[in-house]
Amino acid sequence: MFGHFRRQGGTGSTRSAEALRLVKVSKVYGSDDSAVTALDGVSLSLPAGSFTAVMGPSGSGKSTLLQCAAGLDRADSGIVMVDGEQMTGGTEAELTKFRRQRVGFVFQQYNLLDTLTVEQNTTLPLRLAGRRVDRRRARDILARVGLGERLGHRPDQLSGGQRQRVAIARALVTEPSVIFADEPTGALDTRSAREVLGLLQEAVRVHGRTVVMVTHDPVAASYADAVLFLADGRLAGHMERPTVDEVAERLAHLGDMVAARHDVPAGV
Repeated sequence: MFGHFRRQGGTGSTRSAEALRLVKVSKVYGSDDSAVTALDGVSLSLPAGSFTAVMGPSGSGKSTLLQCAAGLDRADSGIVMVDGEQMTGGTEAELTKFRRQRVGFVFQQYNLLDTLTVEQNTTLPLRLAGRRVDRRRARDILARVGLGERLGHRPDQLSGGQRQRVAIARALVTEPSVIFADEPTGALDTRSAREVLGLLQEAVRVHGRTVVMVTHDPVAASYADAVLFLADGRLAGHMERPTVDEVAERLAHLGDMVAARHDVPAGV
C-alpha cells in the first residue's frame, strides 16, 4: 500500500498512530459515455504527525482525493478513515459533525467571512460546532502565526499571506486530527508562500497535526516530508524527503506518460 510514511525529527518521537486511511476509494463523475473516473481504487495510509504533499498532472484526481478524504465529497465506493474512525455514508448532518470534530481546512481562497474579525473568523468553527470558545487559546494561536496585533482587523484589511495565516489558525483551533490544504500558496507571492508553508510545517512539528496538501508547485512540495503522486485517478508513486528538482522531474515524467497514454502532445 502506497503512502505509509514516517516523519523523522521534530519534537518528541515519531508517532505511529494512523491519521488517515483510504481503502479502494473510487469516484466517478457523469455517467455512460460521459463518465470520468476521478479516483480509481486508491488505497493509502498516513501516520499521525506527517506532512504529505499530493501532486499529479492536471486531471490526475488530486483535488478529488482531498475532497473525498476530507468528507467534502462522497466517494462512490471504498473506505475513508480519519484518526481510526470510519467516515460513514450517513446523513449530511452526521458528515458535517464528523468533519468538525476531526478535520481542519486551508483553502487557496482563504474562505474567510468578510464581516467577521480575525479573532471571530478563527473561532467560528468552535461556535458552529457548539463547543466552548477558549479566547485565550485562540489568541495564543493567532500570536504564533504572527497576527497577535491584528485580532480586530477584518479580512479586507489584511494581505493575502495574512489571510492565509488566519485560515491556518482557524484550522488549528479545533485541534483536528488532519488538516487538509488545497493549493494553500496558489494565490500568494513567494515570500508569503514560504511563510505559510513554514506554518504548515510547524502545525506538524509543534502542534502534532497531520497535514495533507494538494499542490502543483514543486517548491511547496519540498516543504513536505513526502509526496504522493497521482495519474489518471491512481497512485503513481511516492517520494520521501523531496527536493524541488526531484519533484519537478517526476512531475514532468508523469505528464509525458499521461500524454502518451491519451495520445495528446505533452504540455497541452
